[in-house]
Amino acid sequence: MQKVWLMLTISILPLSLGLQINFENADQISGFDVMGHTLRVRKYNRTTIVLNGTTTLKTILNNSYVLSTDMFHSPLGNQQFNHYPMKLPSQRVCDFLNTLHDEYSKHLTDIYNLPAHGTCPIYPQEVYTINKVFPADAVPAFVPTGLWKAFIIFSLEEEEVARFVWIVKVSNDYI
Repeated sequence: MQKVWLMLTISILPLSLGLQINFENADQISGFDVMGHTLRVRKYNRTTIVLNGTTTLKTILNNSYVLSTDMFHSPLGNQQFNHYPMKLPSQRVCDFLNTLHDEYSKHLTDIYNLPAHGTCPIYPQEVYTINKVFPADAVPAFVPTGLWKAFIIFSLEEEEVARFVWIVKVSNDYI
């Protein structure tokens, strides 16, 4: 009986404790004429990593622009990424902004001057990110640990106009 209890505890414990997710990198690859950013990952204290900086929209965005993602996973955390079949659904930019406000408003703390719900078109402006900790509770518990690379792609009429890459580290928080 003791062996069964121990095996059950070992198999359930990781699921009950959740994930620790930290920013590793935030960079822009293309589309500097559409938007730019000064986002930087830094240590806030010994145990907390945050994202800080300004995102500058340089052109008017409307629902003709589409936002999509492409995900890659490095299970060992050694930068050897494999394409992963998980992705966020592609959405038109204004629709994405509305979904962001509707579904993730509690995670938008520490992000200032974000366009309000229902704003379309979105005019040039600056959005400020100050000491933003990655919202681990917005990620499903079944996401595998390791390094994750996400390409965030803005397209206009099926042509890519801007690309960003974010890398985060996912680990079990009991380790």
